[in-house]
Amino acid sequence: MVDIVISEFMHKNAIADLSRDFEVHYEPTLGSDLPSLSRAVRHAKALIIRDRTVVDIPLIAQALDLRVIGQVGAVSDNIDMLSCEARGVSIVRAPDMMADAIGEYVIASAMMLMRGAFFATREVMAGKWPRGHLVGREINGRTLGLVGLDFGARAAAQRAQALGMKVIGWDPFLKSAHPVWRDVERVEFDALLSESDVVSVHLPARPELIGRVGTAALARLKPTAVLISVGGGGVVDEAAVANMLSIGRLRGAAFDGFETEPLNSEAGSIFAAVPNLVLTPRIADLTLESHLRSSAAIVAKVRGALNL
Repeated sequence: MVDIVISEFMHKNAIADLSRDFEVHYEPTLGSDLPSLSRAVRHAKALIIRDRTVVDIPLIAQALDLRVIGQVGAVSDNIDMLSCEARGVSIVRAPDMMADAIGEYVIASAMMLMRGAFFATREVMAGKWPRGHLVGREINGRTLGLVGLDFGARAAAQRAQALGMKVIGWDPFLKSAHPVWRDVERVEFDALLSESDVVSVHLPARPELIGRVGTAALARLKPTAVLISVGGGGVVDEAAVANMLSIGRLRGAAFDGFETEPLNSEAGSIFAAVPNLVLTPRIADLTLESHLRSSAAIVAKVRGALNL
């Protein structure tokens, strides 16, 4: 009988560690095959996932012996927390293990979008020399606005400050007494939008936050600002951003999460021919180092939950 099901990719060292004491079923594409996943977890004690496996009421109902869910990743929107709580299934995560990767992604995106140099490759290859319209901007002395202050946002703040940026933030879930505000200036949402040169969105895809950064919010941004979305899909209105880029009301944007994942032809069509845009498939938290750290941390927490 299988003890632990791992339905998405995980570091081989972590799998080997678990396999010493447990019967492990590792199938990195299982999270996309609901019938097979339901059968696999029926008598499993633990399920380890990333962001593609949807843990909903039907799946929890099928998992008769499930005691713990370990999530290797920074996003938890794919887990029905209330159903897990009602069944007594604990959830263990290690989002701090991905913080450095996310922080570096934000700063790398900010630099790339502010300079604009990335988008000159094809012209230079074609023998053109477009220096005149590639006069970029430095991030030193600019303002980074963090919408949501999770671990990744805090890592981005530290790096931004080291590079000479002013950092401001807004988070609807953190109280004013939270220690993060010692290092990040707390402002209201509208003020953050109008004051920032770089806006990085880290909010989860909770129902009340879907579309939070929409047309009205984007209109408050400086035309020279850049937007980075590394939170839950749908929090930033993708069509509205594409439109702002197309009409020159936004300098650039980077998306690492989308409302529809993977993008289908309809969802992807809004980005066609849009300038100064970077799209990545949820890799902000994924580096070789973060993969190893987070896998090891989840193994330790799952072992703890299973008392071994």
